[in-house]
Amino acid sequence: MSKLDRFLVSEDWKGHLKGVVQCTLPRPVSDHFPILLDGEGVSKGPVPFRFENMRLKEEGFKDLLKGWWQSLSFNGSFSFILAEKLKALKAILKYWNKDVFGKVGVNKKLALDKVGFWDSQEKLRPFINGGTGS
Repeated sequence: MSKLDRFLVSEDWKGHLKGVVQCTLPRPVSDHFPILLDGEGVSKGPVPFRFENMRLKEEGFKDLLKGWWQSLSFNGSFSFILAEKLKALKAILKYWNKDVFGKVGVNKKLALDKVGFWDSQEKLRPFINGGTGS
């Protein structure tokens, strides 16, 4: 086994940033562990809006989206209308998302915590082949 993912920093860089830690994150898909470099006092700001692909799998979502888009009406230049429709659609999607999926961030964290738990168990115990030994 080898460690492929690392952060390389200089002593000067470490002196400027206090409370910086490096840790591995759960590996939900790959056989590589993503790494996180986190620091104290870093302001994260508001969470940006992200479109989750899971919404596309929800039955009737595309029709809802089309209806919402067509119901939005603004006056002005094409770029102004587009920007306003996108802002309004964002608000609609946030409300709909909470109503249909609940707190996605919390559910995602719980799922990743489970993946992390099983990853740690895998590190502690060697893989044992339950087959016929071939």
